[in-house]
Amino acid sequence: MLLLIGQVDISGYVETRPFLYRNDSLGITGYNRGWIEFKADGLDYGTQVALDFIVPYDTTFFSFAVDNIEISRLALWIGHENLRLIAGKQRLYWGVARVFRPLDVFNPVNYFEPGYEKPGSNALLGYISLGTLTSIRGVIIPHNNLKQSLYGTRFGTNLLMNDIGLNIMHRSSEKKTIIGAEITGELILGYWGEYSYIWEDTVDYSKFSLGIDYTFPFMIYTMAEYFFDGGGEDDSANYDFAKIYSGERTTLAQQYLYFTVSIVPDPFAIVQPRISNLINLNDRSLIIMPQVNFSIFENTDIIVGMNYFIGSQRSEFKNITPYDGAVYAWMKVYF
Repeated sequence: MLLLIGQVDISGYVETRPFLYRNDSLGITGYNRGWIEFKADGLDYGTQVALDFIVPYDTTFFSFAVDNIEISRLALWIGHENLRLIAGKQRLYWGVARVFRPLDVFNPVNYFEPGYEKPGSNALLGYISLGTLTSIRGVIIPHNNLKQSLYGTRFGTNLLMNDIGLNIMHRSSEKKTIIGAEITGELILGYWGEYSYIWEDTVDYSKFSLGIDYTFPFMIYTMAEYFFDGGGEDDSANYDFAKIYSGERTTLAQQYLYFTVSIVPDPFAIVQPRISNLINLNDRSLIIMPQVNFSIFENTDIIVGMNYFIGSQRSEFKNITPYDGAVYAWMKVYF
């Protein structure tokens, strides 16, 4: 099918990610990953296929299985970019926040690495442009029948030099409806805000994120984002860590503050240091995440960093992993 559409672009990367962790003793874990993507673009149609290979270090030749390979993208689109329909497994981008996106029900939060490549969602996505600054998006996530499917739409435009969006999503089987809004702009500081209100069968609650960023002289970039989750707990005694381990939730408390400082002299700088921190404002636990990216060749990066967890024995961040901290030295090669 790719060949019938036209020229095929192939890209991707391979990487190895070892972690050295400490609890009662030292240990090492990690995995190798490969991502290969095939993309064919026509003026009014195109397709994308991406395979994701994840092989833990304890995998042997005999234990390697189909489970180690995932089709992360398998989508076909038709129509000009002003009026387009995309069907298949695809990455859905929803919301404007940098780390915590209350409107993004498709991609779980990864506050250790917000840009981590995530699997796609099986969806039907439609896009209509109503001008240079106004558009409408609609999405359907099919699941067994119409009542179990998720339906969503977003209207976006520009008002007073601010990009704004209005969103609504609904799934009948769960009696769940989400409405929300978002805004981004710049006035000396870059700023963004994102809000959602969730109606469920037995409970209603709000989520919102507020963030700012600014680049100081010498290309020192700073960013801070506050997140409130009305579905979380304000008392650590009520934490249910099983929800973290099962993937039902990615956070447990109500209030968080994420901030990062990085130095990027230019996009091609050989050394790019950064430190990020995430604070649970309810139980005062903290994750410190310093990292240095070494671009040793045009297509090769070495990333060295650490995740260190601080808090009481009952706090969230002292219990989400079996270790107190971890250091890592990754290598990633693009092609």
